[in-house]
Amino acid sequence: MITQAVSAGAGVVSDPRPPGGKMGKDEFLTLLVAQLRNQDPANPSRPEEFAAQLAQFSSLEQLIQVNENLNAQAEANAAMALAMSNSAAVGVLGKTVLAAGDRVDIPADGSARVTVGVGGAGGTATVRLFDESGREVGSREVGTLGPGRREIDLGEAAEGLPAGRYRYEVSVQDADGNPVRVQTFTRAVIDGLRYGPQGPTLTSGGLEIPLADVVEIITQTD
Repeated sequence: MITQAVSAGAGVVSDPRPPGGKMGKDEFLTLLVAQLRNQDPANPSRPEEFAAQLAQFSSLEQLIQVNENLNAQAEANAAMALAMSNSAAVGVLGKTVLAAGDRVDIPADGSARVTVGVGGAGGTATVRLFDESGREVGSREVGTLGPGRREIDLGEAAEGLPAGRYRYEVSVQDADGNPVRVQTFTRAVIDGLRYGPQGPTLTSGGLEIPLADVVEIITQTD
């Protein structure tokens, strides 16, 4: 490899490497040209090393081009994904969605239900309701829930509660008394849309739902 300046008659080609010693494509080419100018064409010095330098330069050019192409493609893909997310977010305005979350809106008559995903083989379930301060305000023994996505009527857990938004938990135990994994979901009518660094965020009565958390758009509501 070329590692030092090359003398050219009365002048000297200065070391083109920037402070820190890192050599890029332009610096490498400058030294290569200097070597070509200052060797005897009839008796080039160390031709095998010169050939290796040419091969390295060619590989460097190709790698730089590949890297530039990949960066351009990544930027184009990111822009396309953002445009698709924005379009999808606008499409859910006014619709009911099911998203990862643990909130439930209870109407004045207390008739509400929640949706959960039960893992394993299912088991015996209990649902609990909490107010905004985190205080438990209601619970109900649900009975046996099979695996998969299930809906639970809150029933007596919501009786006598003021209308509003609550947080809920569902615990499930299998036949051996071991806890079973449960995924909770929030059902909400989307009334707004906000754009941020992490992408579109849907809003529903002050509740914020990242678009990425939406698992289903519900076309019909009961």
